[in-house]
Amino acid sequence: MNLYDIRSFLVPYIKIWVAPLGLLALAVFHLYGSIPYQDVLRSFSFDLYQIAMPRERVSAPVVIVDIDERSLEEFGQWPWPRSLTAQLLDRISDMEPAAIALDIIMPEPDRTSPCAITQYIPDISPSLVDKVCDLPSNDEILAKSLKSSRTILGIAGIDGAGSTGVLAAPMMVIGEEPRKLMRHFSSALMNVEGLDKAAAGHAILSADMERGVIRRIPLVARIGETVLPSLSLETLRLASGSPVFKVKSSLERIEAVGVGDLFIPTQKDGTIWVNYSHHDPSRFVSAAEILKGSFDPDELNRKLVLVGFSGLGLVDFPSTALGERVPGVEIHAQVLESIFDGTTLIRPHWALWLEAVMIMLFGLLVIWGFPRIKAWVQVPIVVLVTVLSGAAGLMVFHQMYLLIDVASPIIIFIILYTAMLSDSLTRGEDHIEVLEDDIRVQQEEAAKIQGEMAAAKRFQMGIVPDAKETFGNERRIDIAARMEPAKMVGGDLYDFFMLDEHRLFFLLGDVCGKGVPASLFMVISKTLCKSIALRDDADNLDLGVMVRQANKEIARDNPEMLFVTAFVGVLDLRDGELTYCNAGHERPFIVSPGGQPVELSGASGPPISTADDFVYKTFTYSLLKGEFLCIFSDGITEATSVAIELFGNERLVSLLSTIDESSDTEVIVDLVCQKVHDFAKGRDPADDLTILIVRWMGSDNEYMINQ
Repeated sequence: MNLYDIRSFLVPYIKIWVAPLGLLALAVFHLYGSIPYQDVLRSFSFDLYQIAMPRERVSAPVVIVDIDERSLEEFGQWPWPRSLTAQLLDRISDMEPAAIALDIIMPEPDRTSPCAITQYIPDISPSLVDKVCDLPSNDEILAKSLKSSRTILGIAGIDGAGSTGVLAAPMMVIGEEPRKLMRHFSSALMNVEGLDKAAAGHAILSADMERGVIRRIPLVARIGETVLPSLSLETLRLASGSPVFKVKSSLERIEAVGVGDLFIPTQKDGTIWVNYSHHDPSRFVSAAEILKGSFDPDELNRKLVLVGFSGLGLVDFPSTALGERVPGVEIHAQVLESIFDGTTLIRPHWALWLEAVMIMLFGLLVIWGFPRIKAWVQVPIVVLVTVLSGAAGLMVFHQMYLLIDVASPIIIFIILYTAMLSDSLTRGEDHIEVLEDDIRVQQEEAAKIQGEMAAAKRFQMGIVPDAKETFGNERRIDIAARMEPAKMVGGDLYDFFMLDEHRLFFLLGDVCGKGVPASLFMVISKTLCKSIALRDDADNLDLGVMVRQANKEIARDNPEMLFVTAFVGVLDLRDGELTYCNAGHERPFIVSPGGQPVELSGASGPPISTADDFVYKTFTYSLLKGEFLCIFSDGITEATSVAIELFGNERLVSLLSTIDESSDTEVIVDLVCQKVHDFAKGRDPADDLTILIVRWMGSDNEYMINQ
């Protein structure tokens, strides 16, 4: 029985049992969110909904008082004296808005207060200090304005050290206790105590970004055990005069939040998907116009006023689902607009089940329907199902403001159909291959192996870091590296990354052997070393202990008895202090500008995975500004010429001694590799070639390389 006959025998059983069970498993994975990149695809599809049909701005309940470039030019750089901020609030309050909310956090006292300024005035008399300090501080002036204008202050939730004693309006719970369901922050960045107490309301400003895009906003969140409303919800509460905000919840989900008789449906954690419209300058009024009294008061009368920034350098603009970068305060304004217009988005709790049913139906169509349909009919059906599903999702979004992920079922449908076509083609090819001779089979197998090896090489080269991408903006170091496998894949490795703001971790290793086993061992060794290095913080990292731990981990499951030599280092970019551990590797060279290369002494121990539980020593060396460290594998020194001569340490030292001090590390790497290639020209490489150059540029960034 040949391969084609075996496939033909198994196909009916696969269609009856295996394929439906696999389809059911796929639907279950969808329900549990276990399909790779499912969240990314879903977010992208929801963004496409909004890009195709952005929200139309029907009502305009919100006005943003913008501290913009014009305001900064006319009234000075930020932060303004809080007495000036108080003037701004007073002017806004005089226009009788429905509510005022500040998208601003003021965690420290104003340093421009009269009394605070006296400490910067030399030889000022004590009596004058007393008189000046009798004047109200800028914070007291602002607190008075906050109290009289009934203004909301923002609070940022953080996961770290901070305050937990936050103030918040009372919460009325309808149903089950909702706190455990909410987005939780361990602490908060708050305003000065006097300002917080004077404010009429407090709101959380924080929102999570997904790959740089704000798609969802928490309408309620928990800081410690205190529940705070979002800026938009608290603004509505203050405008309505309601003493509380309400949360309607069950045991498993928060169903809605609101104030008074208004309830806004939410996701189970109290968040909502923001329904964006395009950026609209008419939402904004310059703070300069308010302060100068040149703005029509009727434009703010009975409006919800948000005060925020758009001045260059004051704020990092987040991206919206429409791909626009807008000030954060505008996102809060758009949430309020969608609440007023009744266009808030919701992803219903039954959406996952609907999508799972779609996956099952599409899959059954592929498994049982398409095999009974002629091939020329199948493609139009696929196109029709795709178009109708996408149109249905878009229509439900536009008419009902529901987010249904039709992209996932469509993609799975197309993948299943492609797999079916591939299976049909494969079975046809198998039938042809049975009639072909062994040479063609061998050629196809060789091409397959060659392709897999090429893919393995791309993977291996892809997991080592790129210096320009990793340290393109870091001026304290100049780093370059190159790895050239002797075969399709190799056993050399290198890595570098920052342990913290000031410490660079790097390593270069050489696995015994070449080819696929060495490449697999290289990937394991690199991954384990990086994982162990990142377990503790940089201050507590001991390279000797790290290498010892890596030695134990790598040696644990090593049936092929492979081992790896490695040079591991940590460079402190503040002072050039180099800490290193050499596990049986070639000793690197230290090269000073205009000086001779010096071998870096210090052998920490044998190669990794040769001696169980060996205690590796750690050494230190202080790099001077402009000095560079040249680490290399034996693929350089053991490169062989046609005359069977080794390149050797002497040629490498001689080459490094001729390096111009103005040459950057990339030029040095190119030069060394080119010299080795020229030396070994005419012979296949006997070993993998790897080199890593690390130059310390100094902590003050004064040393620059001439390009």
